[in-house]
Amino acid sequence: MGEWDGVERILILAGRQGMWGIRNRELMPLDGLVTLRNASLEDSTWRTGAGAAIVGSAIGTVTIRDAIDFWVDPDTQRTFVSLSDGTLRRANAAVDTWTTLASGLTTSGQVPQWTVAGAERLGQARKAFHCDRVNAVRVVAGDGATATVIARPPEDWAGANQPGWLALHPPHLWGGGNPNFPNAAYRSLAEDHEDFLTRRYVLFVPQRVRLAAGLPYKGGLLVWGDPEGVWWIDGRDPNDANWRVVQVGTPGAPGPRAVHAAEDDVLWVDPQGGWHLISMTDPQGTPRASDLSLPRLGAWFRDRVNRAELLNAHLIWDGERQKAELACASVDQTTKNLRVVLDLARRRDLGERWYYWDRDRNEALFLRRVSGSLVPAFGDAAGRIWNLERAARTAAGSGYTFEFYTRDTDLSEVNPAFRGRRKNLRFLQLLYDGRSAGSLAIEVIRDGQRSQTVTFSLETGAQTLPLTLPFVLGADVMLSSAARRLVGQATRVALRGISTVAGLDVSIAGLILGVELAA
Repeated sequence: MGEWDGVERILILAGRQGMWGIRNRELMPLDGLVTLRNASLEDSTWRTGAGAAIVGSAIGTVTIRDAIDFWVDPDTQRTFVSLSDGTLRRANAAVDTWTTLASGLTTSGQVPQWTVAGAERLGQARKAFHCDRVNAVRVVAGDGATATVIARPPEDWAGANQPGWLALHPPHLWGGGNPNFPNAAYRSLAEDHEDFLTRRYVLFVPQRVRLAAGLPYKGGLLVWGDPEGVWWIDGRDPNDANWRVVQVGTPGAPGPRAVHAAEDDVLWVDPQGGWHLISMTDPQGTPRASDLSLPRLGAWFRDRVNRAELLNAHLIWDGERQKAELACASVDQTTKNLRVVLDLARRRDLGERWYYWDRDRNEALFLRRVSGSLVPAFGDAAGRIWNLERAARTAAGSGYTFEFYTRDTDLSEVNPAFRGRRKNLRFLQLLYDGRSAGSLAIEVIRDGQRSQTVTFSLETGAQTLPLTLPFVLGADVMLSSAARRLVGQATRVALRGISTVAGLDVSIAGLILGVELAA
């Protein structure tokens, strides 16, 4: 008789589910997690999240509040930033030389946003526009070294009445959110994005809300109110006198960077932290909004995020990895020390999957082209630019905490006879992808109390013989650890894995838990 004969082997499959925030754990699947931190689901495993690397040299001890990757032409890359010291600056492609574009900007009340427009006609330069709610709109043309006030703003944009958002809906640049006419959207000339006066064109939403963001979509312009409302300016009619404003959603947006295009849809985060999606299935119809976060996250945002700081949040879409990331401040913080990830790579079969990062000070989250691909990047509170999604599992050479925490369960989903009954915990075994050698500690939580910690040695490459048939020799064979003995009894059990070793690439495919009913 073998040591584990008669013991029921329960597989908790990793990599299918992400984090669930709902309080009723019984409504979560067996492989759902209450925590997935500094991680990745990209390979359908619970894997240590990719690393981060500093690019070039720091500007100085300042906070980078907004940033964009700007291409003067197909061969000339620049990084534009808005800083906490009231300056706008530009870096070269290597981010090791910085040029001051403007200084002396008012910083109190700023919510900065960079927007790319220009190139209105053949031979005209691309332009980077900057607005922030309190200072006059500025523009940098081409590879210019100065950010000048735009030539012909609307009469309403004067003094303290400045727009809080800009959006390029070709062939026009739009803007709005100025306090003296907060529910109005202003349109520039098609042939000059700095000219809002020659042919004045203004549309407004019916409610007296402050328009906080705008984004082009399906032949129109989406505009969001704060605290509520999203409207679509239907610009498909050749005669702009017939353009209409249609409300397509109830939740608003807190700031200009809380909205982003995602493939054929649009994602946004509302002032309460809820995530939403706008889609248009009928090309001749109007957009429709739906909620993404409530079914799985529940009150997680309310408990974990400083919603008063969401006006400064930054949302991006990583198309290569099919995920959206939101940089925001955790509860009781005013700095963006949290990055919440919505993974949609397997939305059709698994739905939305969530996890979060607390490793980085991602004050200005944006997309940056690196070696031909757009990757997430951020500016921090020390004047530095970082590239994310680096292969090495380090942050500038340092380690960070990777954590997964399964829901506590009585395992009755697998065997109804287990419901509410005490069980002997006999062993735990890992299935993993051998990416790097090291060790992983897993805590065993019995009925809410940490009772035991077992450590597994992780190998790299294919396992050595003997292997249990059937198997295929090669470097891609999934590895399994030796079964580690567990002790004690429990009605409910949960497992928490933690790794803090710099460079250790943990990739868990499954957990095999051996249990039997207690006598």
